[in-house]
Amino acid sequence: MVEGEGPWLVLLHGFGSSLADWEAHRPILAKQFRVLTLDFRGFGMSSKDVGPFSVDQMADDLVALMDHLEIKGAHFVGYSMGGAVAFETTLNRPDLVDRLVLVNTWASFRPTTWRRKREKLFRTLTVRFISMDLLAKALGKRLFGKPGQEELLARFIERYSQNDRAVYLALLKTLPLWSVIDRLSEIDRPTLVLSAEEDYTPLSEKEAYTKLLPQATLEIIEGTGHGAPFERLEWFCERIAQFVVDQA
Repeated sequence: MVEGEGPWLVLLHGFGSSLADWEAHRPILAKQFRVLTLDFRGFGMSSKDVGPFSVDQMADDLVALMDHLEIKGAHFVGYSMGGAVAFETTLNRPDLVDRLVLVNTWASFRPTTWRRKREKLFRTLTVRFISMDLLAKALGKRLFGKPGQEELLARFIERYSQNDRAVYLALLKTLPLWSVIDRLSEIDRPTLVLSAEEDYTPLSEKEAYTKLLPQATLEIIEGTGHGAPFERLEWFCERIAQFVVDQA
């Protein structure tokens, strides 16, 4: 989906989500940018029967779409898994990337800690033996469990529960293989790393990989969790625009 006029801005959604995540962000950002949103293969309205399903494949699909649309360069905003796709695309096709905004994301999905191993096991067992609906409810309460977030919670559960089980399980197998930690020094684009204060991924991980990026700064979004772009929607859009304009 393309909306607005101006410099290209690509919004990349997270694991289990779709371009619908950006429905409230698009009209705001479209006042200054030509906004491109897409469903990664296996999610939203995209094909669910043609793999492989991996970060590498998603990055290849994104490049193919940008080439098809004759986009020569764009600013990227990658949320959660979308940040991994932004990393991969920047390394493979740096000519397509102007500025990077990475939100609550990682430079490696490798299960190097017990916490990550436990999370993968929990998701795998829940989806395989119980239901996607139960996983959606469990994750939803983690993301949007505060008073006043009932609407965000309900919307998340409704959309997340619609994920295709086979695609979801396929990604749970490939994501732990992905890492670009050893290549971060190659990324010479101005980069803003945003981390929610209460994100369930450790701040220390973001601090560590931010230091490996030659032109990166890290900012903490106070009082928010992993769903910060939706909790602080207007602020989030303003910060993206400010970062891009300041770096232009």
